[in-house]
Amino acid sequence: MQHRQRSMLTCGIGRLLDDLCGPGDETDRAALLATRLDPLLDDFLFEAQPIQSGEVTVLLADIRGFTSLTRSLPPQRIAALLNRFFTMMCDVIARYDGVIDKFMGDAILALFGAPERRPDDLARALACAVEMQQAMSLMNQEAAARGEPQLYAGIAINTGHVMMGSFGSAVHSEYTVVGDAVNLVSRMESFSLRGQVLLSESSRCAAGGLVEIGQVNEVRVKGMTAPVVLHELLSVNGPRRLVIPRVETRRSPRISVDLAALFHRVEAKRILPDGFAGRVHDLGYDGMRADLPLDLPAFAEVAIDLASGDLARPALLAGASEATATGEGVVYARVLRSQATSDGFRTSLEFTSMDTPGHRRLKHLVDDALWRR
Repeated sequence: MQHRQRSMLTCGIGRLLDDLCGPGDETDRAALLATRLDPLLDDFLFEAQPIQSGEVTVLLADIRGFTSLTRSLPPQRIAALLNRFFTMMCDVIARYDGVIDKFMGDAILALFGAPERRPDDLARALACAVEMQQAMSLMNQEAAARGEPQLYAGIAINTGHVMMGSFGSAVHSEYTVVGDAVNLVSRMESFSLRGQVLLSESSRCAAGGLVEIGQVNEVRVKGMTAPVVLHELLSVNGPRRLVIPRVETRRSPRISVDLAALFHRVEAKRILPDGFAGRVHDLGYDGMRADLPLDLPAFAEVAIDLASGDLARPALLAGASEATATGEGVVYARVLRSQATSDGFRTSLEFTSMDTPGHRRLKHLVDDALWRR
């Protein structure tokens, strides 16, 4: 509750007392109520907590490809999808006694160990992350049955020391955490694929045998001089076993193609202006394989320009509607792996923007090729 809202609350209670006890001096009553209520609110609200340091496990969950989805659906449907996501995620976080720090666009930041530390903070955060992905899987099953777009979340978890407490001024303050541990988890989240949970080295070491780990990647992130090791969480083994649902990257029909395409690097959610040409050789609903002139690191994000190269040719989509065939846009993807060849790098990519006009256009290309076989 912020300071302006406190004043509104005090005035509202004053009006209620007028109704119950008869009118009095409004100024005196408001001042008396503020004097009595402020200490009570300070003891109760997060926004009035002193700043202190401590170890916290930070969880950040973000919807993959949400920016592209917002361009293809009306605002009302976007708001409904986002509220459904936040409602489900908040319910899971509350079950594990996490504290919701804030919403950041289509992301949610949760804390385990603030404002009070408990010995099982990390264990609760790990189990919470697994159940969040299980909840996303259930939500997508229900969405598919209704013919609605599916959402996928990437989650990152990091454990480290932070400054926690009320930051701000008399005009506006809020309870939050700041420090390198928070900065790192925000960088880690950008490397998570659909349905993944990534752990930092500190969280992985602290978890010990509590978790089962899959792929391990060493990446370089902005603001960090040393490489960062990311561990893919597969399951939590206690007190009860919880397994993350697998989001398969190759569960669709695939076709062999030979198409010129223009690619752009994406950094900090911004498409870089300098593009580079590549050739797509393998295409499916969920991703593609392309020969590129440069070696992109695992989890690098790219934008594929559908208005340039062979992908812009309406003849490729002979069976599509005119609007689909001529529609411009981009499809976002992340690099899964890159292998050197004699004249470039054979690169496997997974789409991160799903159920957008651009993605549906590529899906139709696959379907059309299969129909014509």
